[in-house]
Amino acid sequence: MKKLELIVWLLTSRCNLSCLHCYTARFPRHGELNESEALAVVESAARTGVKHISFSGGEVFLRQDTLKIMRRATELGIATSVVTNGSQLTERVVAELADCKVFTILSIDGAKRETHEMIRGDGTWEFVTSAAAKMCRSGIAFSTVMAVNKFNLNEVRGYLSLAKELGAIGGCLIPVMLTGRATTEMILSPEETILVLEDVQEAAERLNFWVSLWCLPFAELVVKSKRVFSSFCRTSNQEIDIDPQGNVLLCDVLDIAFFNVRQKEIHDAWTEQENNPLVKSLSSSQMLPQLCRDCPLKRKCKGGCFARSQLMTGDIHAPDPLCPRVAKVL
Repeated sequence: MKKLELIVWLLTSRCNLSCLHCYTARFPRHGELNESEALAVVESAARTGVKHISFSGGEVFLRQDTLKIMRRATELGIATSVVTNGSQLTERVVAELADCKVFTILSIDGAKRETHEMIRGDGTWEFVTSAAAKMCRSGIAFSTVMAVNKFNLNEVRGYLSLAKELGAIGGCLIPVMLTGRATTEMILSPEETILVLEDVQEAAERLNFWVSLWCLPFAELVVKSKRVFSSFCRTSNQEIDIDPQGNVLLCDVLDIAFFNVRQKEIHDAWTEQENNPLVKSLSSSQMLPQLCRDCPLKRKCKGGCFARSQLMTGDIHAPDPLCPRVAKVL
């Protein structure tokens, strides 16, 4: 059995923003793990040999104990990262992040103030750019992430230029998923996805800037740049996703839960997840969709993002509907 290496942990669903595409808006704002329960998860993760915990929300720094939880992970030898909207990154918080060596990812949803604030709300541009400046002064390595949708897809090149100007060491992009507050009107088409990937490649090469693509496992059909990286979660998944209430989810955008970390050690939760028939079927080459069987990426991609298939087609084993090859536009 593969070793568990990563926990993606939605530490809270509380947030001070109401972003148009928020996927955690579907979670209740009550019942999240308390401080002692959260610290127990960190201890359990360390005993299991977890190498990295990625904290997210909501806005994680609305919890008063977030830094304490991160510091404990660091003390136990677990690397940490955090996704934040930047609003709570005071000089004190930034200093703590620097001391704990937390890799920070700032959410920026456009190359222009107008686009970013249309998606995230008035005043959000100022605090995210201010947060970037504070991190530069503190020597924190950070990147940015943009949730790509129909409102900002034409700003991909500008967004990556902005990320570099702000001092980020790289930029990330993730397509908006049809969950939470997101609507079908926001979701990229396969044709638009090709344009986004072409813009990513051009900008990465021109800027000499690394780019990480999340939830786009078919990206290598379009992108050939060595500066652009995409993940293949069906084949390389050594991860557990935990929601704010402590449920272990198949994916953090799906409401398919296996059990709760209040009830199990992380090691036991991981073993049970790996032995789950649905998990096994999603990584099985025998379940590869017919449309994907002659694809050059079939061994890595294995049908693409199963969460997007479930959300957009109702069939978790269907080929990724965003893939341009599946849509026959490539």
